[in-house]
Order: sequence, then structure tokens, then C-alpha cells
Amino acid sequence: MPPIMPSLFLGHGSPMNLILENSYTEALEALSRELPTPKAILVISAHWYTNQTSVSISSGIAYETLYDFYGFPPALYELSYKSPSNNTLSKRIATLLDAPLVERGLDHGAWMPLFYLFPKASIPVIQLSINKNLPLSLHVKMGEQLQVLREEGIMIIGSGNLTHNLGLVDFYNINAPAVEWAKNVDSFIDKAFTCKDIDSLIRIESLCPDFKTAHPSIDHYLPLLYIAGTLKENECVQSIVPIFQNSSLSMRGFITK
Repeated sequence: MPPIMPSLFLGHGSPMNLILENSYTEALEALSRELPTPKAILVISAHWYTNQTSVSISSGIAYETLYDFYGFPPALYELSYKSPSNNTLSKRIATLLDAPLVERGLDHGAWMPLFYLFPKASIPVIQLSINKNLPLSLHVKMGEQLQVLREEGIMIIGSGNLTHNLGLVDFYNINAPAVEWAKNVDSFIDKAFTCKDIDSLIRIESLCPDFKTAHPSIDHYLPLLYIAGTLKENECVQSIVPIFQNSSLSMRGFITK
């Protein structure tokens, strides 16, 4: 039997992290040295936010690298992450969730953190879309359905941000001090997630007054709920990468232990 894989939530922030060296990228590089090697990786990224739950599949031996961002330095578009496909596993996950298969490459919410965590791009990566029409509780339920994959040597990663209001980001100073509302939301989620208080994560819109400021759209919050669903009763959760960028982007993540 393969070892039970951890599940993780990671903040991904700006694509510029792909070509910058900073405390966030250093933290991911340090994390990469601690992680076990999975048979495959399933990523739930904020950037595949659509009207249904779908599972990615590839007609080639490797997934296309999607550059789903605009106006960035040319060096970013010279990078790629050509992870192999595993359509047999894609079909298994699609059956598990009763979801359709969709031909699609890896968006930057998926490949940007993997670029640091598994730089050789030798592990099959599959993406799961986020159905924007579901209530928050059903995203958790879907994570519960995915929990069995961890026992099969598959790592599950949610990629978003605990706070994500691009209209209130200080784009000119990556090290700008964190604003109060962002710290409040970051702290609320950190406490709830590490205590495995799933109910508070589901009811966060009514329990955390600053949540709607932090998330005008909840696409970057929802990946966290899938990871909440993958948690096992007897395991602990550790907070990782407790860093803010650009005054209001929380890069905090979590890993199961």
C-alpha cells in the first residue's frame, strides 16, 4: 500500500512569483524538500471556475501550459510545466464525482506552485474545476468524496488565496505591510482551519465581517473547502507560509500531518 498522501492548500498570488525570489518562493522551495513523492497530483485551482464540475484530460502525453495572464514580462511566457497526463486516473476521478472529462491544459494556479514544489514536472497532474453554482457546503462534500485518493498515493492540492481583492492590492510594493481587514480574514480562516471547524468555514460570509472585502468573488476561497473535505478525523493540520504580499494578499497555506 502506498503511504497516505498529505493534502494541501496553497496561496499562489501573482504570476510574478515565477520569476522572483522572495520569502514566498523560498518557503515553497523549503516545503518541496519535505513533501513525499506522490503517484499523481490532483489540483483544484481558483482559475478553473466554471458552471460545472469537470476533470481535465489530455490528448497528448503532457499537459499544455496555459498562460492565463496578460501584460507580464516576456520571461514568464518562456517558462513551462509539462507534466505528464494520466487519463486512466482522470477517468477514475470523473467516475468518482460523476463529472465530465474536459480537454484542458494546466492554468497558472496549478502549475505555478508546482513549479517550485515538483520542479522536474515528472508527476502526472490532473485538474478539477470549481462549479461556481454550488453552495459552500457541497464543495466540502466533494472534497470528502476525493479523500479516498489520498490512500492511493495521490496528493490533493487546493490553490487560491485566503484573501484576494485585486482592487485593493498594492501592486508597487510586494513587501507593503498587511492591511487590517486582510489580517482579520487570514486570522479567522487560520483558526478555523487548523481547528478543523468546517462549519465556520462554510458560514464564513456571516461570521467574518471582512470576508466580502477580502473576496468580492469567492473563486480563490473555494479551493480551501475541497481540502477541508479531504481531512481525516485523526490527523492534524499545520499552517504554512504565513506571509502577506502586496499589502492584502495572504499567501498562507495548510498541510495535513
